Amino acid sequence: MNVLGWRILDKGDYFVGFPALGREEKELVAAAEERFKEATRTREAKGREESEGLIEEMVISAAGERGIFLGKEQQDYVCMAAVSQIYGFAFLEELLSNPEIEEISVIGPEKPVFAYFRRKGWNAVNACFDDEKAIEGMINRLSRPLGRHITMQNPRIDATLPDGSRLHASLPPVSGGEITIRKFRDRPFSPKELAMNGTVRMEELALLSLLMQCDLSVIVAGNTASGKTTTMNALFTFVPADERVIIAEETPEINVPHEHQLRLLANREMGIELRDLVYDSLRMRPDRMVVGEIRNQKEAEALFDVLLAGQARGSYATMHAQSAEEALSRLKSFGIPRLDLESIDCIVVQRRMLQYDPGKRKNTETRKVVEIAEVDNGVRPVFRKTGETRLLEKIAESFSLEEREIREELKKRKRLLASAPDGYAGFYAEIQERLFGGCR
Repeated sequence: MNVLGWRILDKGDYFVGFPALGREEKELVAAAEERFKEATRTREAKGREESEGLIEEMVISAAGERGIFLGKEQQDYVCMAAVSQIYGFAFLEELLSNPEIEEISVIGPEKPVFAYFRRKGWNAVNACFDDEKAIEGMINRLSRPLGRHITMQNPRIDATLPDGSRLHASLPPVSGGEITIRKFRDRPFSPKELAMNGTVRMEELALLSLLMQCDLSVIVAGNTASGKTTTMNALFTFVPADERVIIAEETPEINVPHEHQLRLLANREMGIELRDLVYDSLRMRPDRMVVGEIRNQKEAEALFDVLLAGQARGSYATMHAQSAEEALSRLKSFGIPRLDLESIDCIVVQRRMLQYDPGKRKNTETRKVVEIAEVDNGVRPVFRKTGETRLLEKIAESFSLEEREIREELKKRKRLLASAPDGYAGFYAEIQERLFGGCR
């Protein structure tokens, strides 16, 4: 019997930094865990550093009592495993701390855990949980700081971890025991980084910078995990720093740099829905209103009530759709009248797409803005070789400028974006200084 509930496998696409523990080593970790629990009933360790020292003492003590000699290297990795098992999240801790990993998936007992890498896609990890009880224990360890608990009577949990990552987990009869963690990037991508990654072109960013600066409303649409929220976060670097931003979400994903921001979170268990928060925002005098994601008719109706009320200078949302046409079709299916759809000024469509490399015989994924369209009696692509767009006219009206002046400004913006710093904080500070005279 494996006393830890998890083990290191011989095979995998990604190898965690844990060596496979032998039977005696696992028993030492388990013994240290029991002693640590007993010790902390009467004495609370002050932080991780003190806990690590205490755990190391307990591993050495347990080894001495069993007559087990630990060499320096063996002692180090057994203590590391014990700290991760007792104070952290076992082998998941390494996956959670790896900045290249976007998502972690536990798919059941005796099956390898999978990790989604930004550039490589899904990789099997050389580790697994042994049984449902071990998975249940890990779920409760992850959700304990949130005051949440999963049981066979309450076999599902959706939560946001302290670092902003999204946790979904379930037990039988819903599943055989699964955990999905979508990690939260603590430092958003800047618009320039998105351009460098090939997600968006500089000329598109120049236009979007003007859209975000003036009184126009934007929806960012795309398929699952296409980077809709990432792009929305980046675009807010173009919103003046002194404006009041109100964000309504189900999970905290929107990450804007503005000091004067207020985040409202829906809570299904308390009966507080996203649409309720959107209606509340009407009484809060927002300069900018952001709705995390439109998923159903009530949320769509609430968004359009905000758009039509005109209380915010600009309103923004994300939604699932593969094209601007599909986005409008979905909104129509939610009962939004055709005339009301005209209150959306622009739809940005970003998609996650597969690219096949015949030479390497391998699929890779890319995220790219594939369409920027204005809503004017239907959708009309902005970047195309023929035809006219009213979007520049709307921008010109918002700034009280001539359209030719806006076209000149687009050229200047493109040069400004190319010369701005890459990182989010530096990019934001530069844009605010150059466009608005500084940020606070």
